[in-house]
Amino acid sequence: GLELDKLQVMTEVTKREAEKVDGHPKEGAFVTGFWLEGARWDPIASTLEDSKPKEMFTKMPVINCKAGLQQDKADKNIYICPTYCVPIRRPYYVFPAQLRTKAPPDKWVLAGVAMILDVGQ
Repeated sequence: GLELDKLQVMTEVTKREAEKVDGHPKEGAFVTGFWLEGARWDPIASTLEDSKPKEMFTKMPVINCKAGLQQDKADKNIYICPTYCVPIRRPYYVFPAQLRTKAPPDKWVLAGVAMILDVGQ
């Protein structure tokens, strides 16, 4: 069997909006309501991009969340994005999300990019 301490939440950003989801995935669950802070999601290229001017939060498309084994090797095209309940961040950490990027992941770490569940809008 699998050990729980070796599992993590694996995320896959879909190209769907919540209204277009008409079923459930083969694995995991479709989740909506995530917001990106410090960057934006390019739905065409399916990657992180720089925020537009005066754009603090951007809505994410539907994300498929499922359980997977922790990976020791870092992927240079994946930013491990911290996810928090609210913009205050600490102590409201939820899980690390894997987001595709063309830029080095360090760029997003330095920019403080995070996903937020409740931005208070």
